[in-house]
Amino acid sequence: MVTKKDPLLKRMVTINADATTNKGAPHPQAGLKALVVGKTPGGRQYQLDCDGTLVTLPMADFTLITLDGAEPQLKSEADPEPHALLAQMPRAELNLIVRSRTNRQVVEDDELYAMAASIKAHGILQPLLLRRLPAERLQDTFENPETRKAQFEIIAGERRFVASRIAGERTVPYMLVAADNLRAVQMQLIENLHRRDLDPLEEAKGVILLVEEFKLTREEAADSIGKSRTHVFESLRLLSLQPKAMAALKDGRLSRSLALLVLQRPTAAMQEEFAERILTGGADGGPMSYRAAQDLARRNYMTELDKAPFDLADATLCPQAGACTHCPKRTGATPELWDKHGPDACTDTTCFAEKKEAHLARVKAEAAQAGRQVITGRAARDIMPTETGSMRGYIALDKASQGSKAETRQVLGQDVPASRVVLVETPAGGLIEAVPVHAASAAVQAQAAAAKPEKKAKAAKAAPPAEPSRAELEAEYARRWREEAVASTIDGLYCCKPESLSYIPSHAALHILKKLAAGVPREILLTIFHIPLNSARADDNLEDSFASASEQDLPEQLSYILQLACTADLKEDPAHPGAAPILEELRDLADVDLEAIQAEVQDDMKAEAAKRAGKGDSKGAAKPKATQKPGTQPKTSKADATAAIAQAMQAAEANHPNDFKELQQVRILRDLKFADALLPTKDRKAVLLERMGDRAWWLELPKDAGVDLDDMDHLTPDATWEITADYTEIQALDESEAGDA
Repeated sequence: MVTKKDPLLKRMVTINADATTNKGAPHPQAGLKALVVGKTPGGRQYQLDCDGTLVTLPMADFTLITLDGAEPQLKSEADPEPHALLAQMPRAELNLIVRSRTNRQVVEDDELYAMAASIKAHGILQPLLLRRLPAERLQDTFENPETRKAQFEIIAGERRFVASRIAGERTVPYMLVAADNLRAVQMQLIENLHRRDLDPLEEAKGVILLVEEFKLTREEAADSIGKSRTHVFESLRLLSLQPKAMAALKDGRLSRSLALLVLQRPTAAMQEEFAERILTGGADGGPMSYRAAQDLARRNYMTELDKAPFDLADATLCPQAGACTHCPKRTGATPELWDKHGPDACTDTTCFAEKKEAHLARVKAEAAQAGRQVITGRAARDIMPTETGSMRGYIALDKASQGSKAETRQVLGQDVPASRVVLVETPAGGLIEAVPVHAASAAVQAQAAAAKPEKKAKAAKAAPPAEPSRAELEAEYARRWREEAVASTIDGLYCCKPESLSYIPSHAALHILKKLAAGVPREILLTIFHIPLNSARADDNLEDSFASASEQDLPEQLSYILQLACTADLKEDPAHPGAAPILEELRDLADVDLEAIQAEVQDDMKAEAAKRAGKGDSKGAAKPKATQKPGTQPKTSKADATAAIAQAMQAAEANHPNDFKELQQVRILRDLKFADALLPTKDRKAVLLERMGDRAWWLELPKDAGVDLDDMDHLTPDATWEITADYTEIQALDESEAGDA
């Protein structure tokens, strides 16, 4: 901040003959010359050096000394004409002038005293605009001894008038105009509107004076001061601000635009709450920006009426509120105060919520009377977490079906019984008709069976497919069990209790950090967030689902993160064939039996192989062996297929067999859990103590100085740890390593 130098400093002055001390006695240095050397700490008086004596006086008690003895005037060689005109204007003594009762209030602040110092040094540079003292002011000016001789009233220039009085001026230049009370107020408003420091409340008081005292319409008031009707209307509304907001507007903490946002709240309580939030919700606890406050109002204090689940014209829903179409609290009722291109919105969120509840109660009663099921509350949120996302376990009848632009209702037709149709409450408070997924699937299957009998018959007569090769069977087995495991893990994570999600396992966390953002296939993402794969708005729904998930509490967020992380095991790591580390880690949390899934896939593939082999033989007759073409895979017989499947089943175990022995020395491949804590056991050596079931082993792990386990010593005071590990989590040491151990 740049501070302007005071123009009176280092100037020679004469102390006025009528100067007095603080007690009113004649000043002992009156009539003497002095040098202005400084200002008092308050900045309202000056320190003068008078022959070695330091004198403190207000600027009205001394006069500047000029070279020619004339009154100080600012010289301008470039543009002398305005100053020549100013010198020719009439001058009026200050005691003949009174301030207006309708003009803005003048505060004697530092800026006013700076103006007084400038007038003292250079003279007044702009004349005051005066009118003859009106008749109705004769009485009040006569009763005040200071204004008893008044002949003029100020229209414009009150700050110059007060500053001249502080500077000790006797006269000021002026221009006299003929103006009645209305014209005087209009001129004052026009003059004040061009000031940067104009208080919006002062402008509003001037406008209300035109409207109430002089009986002008808002349009006439706007025309008289050169402003729009909306500007005048907004100015008048500022006078109805709540006290706290009014004080903030007056001291500059609340801007005019923010104050108008506060006034858009329909009740005093909402105005006070909103004002407090925007005054403290900005950076460093200060006021918000206009855009941030507008966004807060739109999100928390307004509801678009086109999203209302009830009839806006229904006045019987809440009789005390009436119909929304005639409510003054909606933006469409006063379009001059709102964005004309924006949607019609309700500004009374409490009333809107009451109408939604009344509408829901009415629909529930009607549905109960008709014998229909209505799902609301938490159960409805579980089915439909977001307004635009897909439903869980149900299909909305009025939304487009997968792979078609037609609504599900049209696609299913009459194949879904009316008794299976339910009403589900949406997050916005509306109700939509839906059917269970299994009921819709049964209807679709019935339609398909009725519409395509010929295709089904042709498919039955089609030639059997070629028998897959050994490599294809192995790849098919690996793919299918992993897909089943991932799907089961996702379901298990979705159903597990949020309080059990207390940490992210190491492999999952590592994967999240490295590949979560870009490594998940789009189809899997859509599955995780329950979005139809063929939905026309799949990408938009996915964005909404991510946004919704980001707003959930930590346990729900971790659930989505772990569901995304487990998809990494869809692809086999060439460096560790047969391993699925993340699925292994999540199996207990998601309650997934990987062995059972693998066994089920094996059985399915055995049955498929047997079926293919049976269809390949015709009445048991042996067929001649076809000559193999160059570059093609040989066909597989039933016996070869069975052997290939058996080999594929053993492939996952071959790389990591459970053939360990008691007291064998092993290396631990990952960090193991003990007493709900994750120990840093990766790459450490241990001794196998005892086999526990088909998979697990008891390990003895020395507590050496290389691992900080002090926090766990109270659980096992011995020098070793005894913990369990799955056989896939350990590796046998070779002879050299075993000798070192």
